[in-house]
Amino acid sequence: MYSYIDMHCDTLLRTLEQGSDSLYDGEGMQSIKQMKEAKQMCQFFAVFFPPRDMPARDGAKRPELPPDDEFFAILTENLRKEVAIHKDVIAMASSYTDIVNNWAKGLSSAVLTVEDGRMVQGKMEKLYYLYEQGVRAIALTWNFANCFGYPNSKEPEIMNKGLTDFGIEAIGEMNRLGILVDVSHLSDGGFMDVTKYSTKPFIASHSNCRALTPHTRNLTDEMIRILANKGGVSGLNFCPDFVTPLETEIDSKAEYLANHVWHMLQVGGEDCIAMGTDFDGVGGHLEISHPTQMDQLFDLLAKKGMTSRQLDKFANGTQSDERVYRIEAK
Repeated sequence: MYSYIDMHCDTLLRTLEQGSDSLYDGEGMQSIKQMKEAKQMCQFFAVFFPPRDMPARDGAKRPELPPDDEFFAILTENLRKEVAIHKDVIAMASSYTDIVNNWAKGLSSAVLTVEDGRMVQGKMEKLYYLYEQGVRAIALTWNFANCFGYPNSKEPEIMNKGLTDFGIEAIGEMNRLGILVDVSHLSDGGFMDVTKYSTKPFIASHSNCRALTPHTRNLTDEMIRILANKGGVSGLNFCPDFVTPLETEIDSKAEYLANHVWHMLQVGGEDCIAMGTDFDGVGGHLEISHPTQMDQLFDLLAKKGMTSRQLDKFANGTQSDERVYRIEAK
């Protein structure tokens, strides 16, 4: 069993939608209990700011959302509360050193991230606030434009747009602070701007290979090479839309997941492959839908020919001194 780091889940929002506050044994794909059972090393818990007219995951109408600042506080306070209650299982982490030290004590780690930087609203003081609250990675956009830039899109005019002036300035501050720049959901033009302006490695927390699944959310081979050359990693997303070889297919099969990891390994090398399941943020049928089922994927990858060193790097990066997870505060 490989102890892995997962760079993205939407469990904080999913728990709220279910009318619960328990992150230990909820009804979703991810939970603290399942992390314990799977011997999962670390989970990046995202605060996702859904559009106000977006239905809940089960299709039900979502209750009216509070302002973003208040919504952020609700989700993060619940995470800290649940971690404190289950301190014999999990602890908060704000750096790779924290993750390693927690694991040495027999504890999994929770890292706080943000999906969609809209809460920043073009104000640098809000970026500083997120850092002070423990946020260590920010996906600059979701599926709509904001103060950082523009989203992935089937429309070339939008897809080719880059970062805003504020977005460029914010990249520099994120590099200085030690907040990972996350390009998942970002436009191709925005990706290229991050490549140009970021002086530190960046991540695609939950993105796959466009060569295998031609979705705008996935990375081209050129992007994978650029990401790898910058010292970054891309997290394997389990969502059927980003995994299946055909648009008509709706099942996220373990075989397809393994194919994406293998392709990224061949294109970008062993230091750019990572995990970013998107658990509790995706629908459809997933052959692997819980942490306790992850051995299926590692077994398939081993059969494909991945070495134990490569599997360790894919799982948690502890075999490389240069992995991007080393998000030490500056």
